Amino acid sequence: MIEFDESEGRLRLSLEDLLPELGEPSIDPDTQRSLGADAREAYRANSAADPARLDLTIGAEIECHGLRVQIDAILDAVHAGRRGDAVEMLHCAPLSGAAALGSAAVERVGLACLLLQRSGRKVHKGTLTEIALDGTALGRLDVAFAPEVYQRQLERRLERVIAEQRARGGRIQARAELAEALEFPFESPRAGQRTLLNDVAGAASNGLTLLCAAPTGIGKTVAALYPMLREALRADRQLFFATGKVSQQDLALQTLRRLLPPDSPGYAVQITAKHRICPSEELACADGRCPLLEGFRERAQSTGLLEALPREGVVAGARVRETALAAKLCPFELSLALATRATAIVADFNYVFDPGAYLKDLLDEPRRAPLLIVDEAHGLPDRARDYYSPELDFALLDDLAADCRATPGAAYAQAERVLADVCAHGRALAGRLAAERDAPDPWADPPERSFWQELEPAASGALASYAAQRVGERERPPAFRARSAPGDPRPRDPLMDALYRVRDFARFAAGDPDPFAALWRPDRARLLCLDAAPFLRPRFEAFHAAVCMSATLTPAGFYERSLGVEGPRTERLDLASPFPARNRLLLCVPGVDTTYRRRSEDAPVVARIIARSMRVRPGNYLAFFGSYRYRDEVAAHLSPADARVLLQLPGMPAEPILRQLERNRDGSLLVCAVHGGVLSEGVDYPGELAVGVFVVGPGLPAVSPERELVREHYQKHLGAGFEFAYVFPGLSRVVQSAGRAIRTPTDRAPVLLLGQRFAEPLYRERLPGWWRDELIDADDPVPALEAFWSQGPPDAPR
Repeated sequence: MIEFDESEGRLRLSLEDLLPELGEPSIDPDTQRSLGADAREAYRANSAADPARLDLTIGAEIECHGLRVQIDAILDAVHAGRRGDAVEMLHCAPLSGAAALGSAAVERVGLACLLLQRSGRKVHKGTLTEIALDGTALGRLDVAFAPEVYQRQLERRLERVIAEQRARGGRIQARAELAEALEFPFESPRAGQRTLLNDVAGAASNGLTLLCAAPTGIGKTVAALYPMLREALRADRQLFFATGKVSQQDLALQTLRRLLPPDSPGYAVQITAKHRICPSEELACADGRCPLLEGFRERAQSTGLLEALPREGVVAGARVRETALAAKLCPFELSLALATRATAIVADFNYVFDPGAYLKDLLDEPRRAPLLIVDEAHGLPDRARDYYSPELDFALLDDLAADCRATPGAAYAQAERVLADVCAHGRALAGRLAAERDAPDPWADPPERSFWQELEPAASGALASYAAQRVGERERPPAFRARSAPGDPRPRDPLMDALYRVRDFARFAAGDPDPFAALWRPDRARLLCLDAAPFLRPRFEAFHAAVCMSATLTPAGFYERSLGVEGPRTERLDLASPFPARNRLLLCVPGVDTTYRRRSEDAPVVARIIARSMRVRPGNYLAFFGSYRYRDEVAAHLSPADARVLLQLPGMPAEPILRQLERNRDGSLLVCAVHGGVLSEGVDYPGELAVGVFVVGPGLPAVSPERELVREHYQKHLGAGFEFAYVFPGLSRVVQSAGRAIRTPTDRAPVLLLGQRFAEPLYRERLPGWWRDELIDADDPVPALEAFWSQGPPDAPR
């Protein structure tokens, strides 16, 4: 990391900072970076008998352009000789197979020799050793050491770095001035919005985490972005806006356009998923043959895009793709290059929290700890559990092992042994459990840690060997060409993907068993993450300040614990709806039983309540149920005279339903859907699209072996297993479903909570505070509905 202080006349940097082109992206940058360190360790292990000094850290100080410059370097090996030291520098072959012994790599050796000489050593020559990812030496090149030549090259390199750092200093000053001048982009804050603005500003400046429950209409996106962006500009930090929904990314970009106009000193960029932004039908980088990646850094610089696009202020993913393809550059790599200097980065949760996809270069060693906004934060714990729940398909691993046996090469033999060992172990364990357990699969049983502890280095070694094998292959064997897996649109090398899954499974199975449960079936195994908080906690701790916001962060203690942010540096904010109370009616109808045991018996009663409620005011209505089966039971008791009924089918998109709602002008239309589905989150129904919502039951997740393991985990640790596994997630769905109809200041709608559990303290006390203040119990909702609809037009908020 470069340290530059113009006022003190000081510059400190590393040898790698002088040679940025050596970081050229290739087949799969994340894979290459993760395996490079292993390759060096393997090479050194093979050279253990060599008396060379390894990883020699040196430093040299010189004067340049009025600055004291400290250059630090780690020399891979220094071999003593009669004519002086010989410096050996390693260069790991890119996975694309491009030649590593290029001019920049040679220059790195020469500069390393120069720095060693300036530290007082006599230097004879340098050697550049190209190594494969398994540590095998692929080639060596002697580098003649000419001090005067490399001194000139060092000065040229330093001139460029100093110019860049001074330009960066100018940007920092200009961004600080923009922070002072930045104005709230609307005439005045809304009700509740001012409180959110002040609390976010306090969290940003004091390095806190703010957990904010903000109902629809608060304007939480701008209320979080405005103060966080000001702090990012003022303090020279980067701001990450992470959300699980593309629609929320679009809203963040729209808001940032109001704050960062073209030609601002700060800019924002969107990171779009690689499989969405890539122009190829399959990701050619997965097979190391993408022309858009060849010479990327040099070509990107020559196009001027890294200077031109930031001047636009906000660079959306579509804009990155358009300009990158016109210049024949990789759009994904261009977005990453733009993110390096961006003030704000808008992206999916994956690029902040997924251990296999997060932006390592920006987040692992930032210049200054960045800021973070997590939107729709209620969805992050479940997403994070998926990140840490690897699954192994024994049939797939068997097929790949067979393909490896049929393919010549030591790397394939090594991979075959790992895959075969995993399948044999997993199937033997599943067979034993099938004989012992008087229950159907899956069977929960702790993993045999000693087996997986031995397997992890074997899987890592097989990964490295296979990556090295790919370097020398002109054409990939057909069995291992990139392809998409079911449910995953990203084409992947199937063997590389399988080895990564095995390695991840082994790593988690060999570690702390507490957050996991291992589930075994005859044909597969899954390591189920029961609690993602231990993994989310360090991710949040890497940020200077964070804001987690959603309409559904109640109860706050549940989300603090699930997100891993509980502690003295976390503050809570629970905001009420900004819309007037007379514009909505919250009714609890406790006279029906929606529990699993009684729901079929009471299904006709639920249908009658829905039908009678719609007769009070015909129009479009939404009804949300805990399952498709229960939905169908109730719908069967609704007659055509009550309403026209539309049933949400599994996997159905929202657009056909929305078109039907828009066309309805006569009578009642009832959309029957499920909690947690596409129609209950992320879709708005303003105006006449929905004039009322029925929430049938508290939306508890279905009982399953996996869910019961989650319950047992939280019961063991917190004494609240049922609440954490069922009640809190269910009520989160309820709040999301209920909030669909009132989305604007002029919307008016009743929300009916059907079921006796909504009257029980276990459930009611976990609802948002402003809900509890307004909720009315009514076994017969019709009188309250008649009174509500008899009022005049809705109030607009002040």
